[in-house]
Amino acid sequence: MSEKITESIKSFADAFEMFRSEGRSLSVAFENDRLTEIRQGESSGVSVRAVKSGNIGFSYSSKADEAEHVAKSAARVAPFGKPYSFQFAAGQKATEKLPYDENCENLPVEQLVELGNKVKDVIKSVDKEAMAECSFSGGVSRTRIVTSAGQDCEERGSSFNYFVGAKLSQEGNFVQTYRYRSSNARIADKEILDAAKIAGEDLVIARNVAPLAEGKYRVLFTPSAVSDLILPLGTSLNGLNIEKKTSRFVTAMGEKLFDERVTLTDDPFLPEGPGSSLYDGEGVVTRRRNLIDKGVIKGFTHSLSTAKACGHDATGNASRGVSSIPQPAMHNIVMGAGDKSHADLLKLAEGGLLVDQLLGTFTSNFLAGQVSGNISLGFPLKNGKRTGRVKNCALNLNMFEVFKTGIVPISKHRQWQGNMLLPWVVLEAVPISAR
Repeated sequence: MSEKITESIKSFADAFEMFRSEGRSLSVAFENDRLTEIRQGESSGVSVRAVKSGNIGFSYSSKADEAEHVAKSAARVAPFGKPYSFQFAAGQKATEKLPYDENCENLPVEQLVELGNKVKDVIKSVDKEAMAECSFSGGVSRTRIVTSAGQDCEERGSSFNYFVGAKLSQEGNFVQTYRYRSSNARIADKEILDAAKIAGEDLVIARNVAPLAEGKYRVLFTPSAVSDLILPLGTSLNGLNIEKKTSRFVTAMGEKLFDERVTLTDDPFLPEGPGSSLYDGEGVVTRRRNLIDKGVIKGFTHSLSTAKACGHDATGNASRGVSSIPQPAMHNIVMGAGDKSHADLLKLAEGGLLVDQLLGTFTSNFLAGQVSGNISLGFPLKNGKRTGRVKNCALNLNMFEVFKTGIVPISKHRQWQGNMLLPWVVLEAVPISAR
């Protein structure tokens, strides 16, 4: 991105922000025991937000060398855009450092195909009737942001993801178990194969259906299920909903709304975190922040626009792609750990239920705190062990209430679920419907 282009933009725009991105990726996928896809790709693009006569326009292209043309298009539509009510990021440099894994630059196709076959063998060794599926993807990216306010920052990133699953499809009895993780570094084969074995072992137990009567139960939620439970928190802390005043937390800054064991941190600097970054999508330097500290609301996630509208400071939480306008989002969501072992949690949930996977929670009213969905993988607990899986069961709870008065313990150990580092949590008196 040359000085010539930025000087040219200044001649026809009152202010501007230019975002440029390029990347390279590889993905390998297996389904029903067979290799189904090998895909390599390269992407690049440029987008510009330009200000003219007090309004802001946006334009983008998938061709990174069309920056000047894109900028002129953005300036041309600016008079019809929204008022430019905030200021683009000013010059500031990050002081933190993040790792970059060169192993993600040229992932070997042959090794990933071989790994997929090993995953299949591991799952078959646990349950020979299981159908195996898995996928691996990774790559590298580079972004650069230049603004008329003096920011010029560049960041490169690496990524790797895996998914391993086992499924059984019989008449009237379909069940699937899986494990996955994302990281900014190549994940070791051993972890992936261990995850495949766990998925297979889960399937062995889940093959058998265990009856469960409708009622209220003490439930042990795994990190996978906890990732669904905390969705109302992310939604209600999002600057868009603070600006629109649709969140219950609009006037809750400094209030204790949850159990003191509930701490939620947005951490962009975790070395293994898939959401780690030094700059957000607008070039604002990121920072580690407690959004909820010992049950007390401490902050929100903002883009420059929502921060200005709410009278708050910028938080470095803008997320974007080349073709999208920045919106607030968290980096790595970290829930505070407790003091109980996994064995302790199993004892405390005795006679209740372990819930690992939920289905359909996206239809819940998150702004009201509601989380409802089918239990796609849940196990009754007896003598500290899982006894088959429940079928045709669902739950419906208000997490604003249960995270205030319904927490029994929280585990010491935490596990990654996408960009969330979460513990196991036992909740009291969770209503379960069954048919």
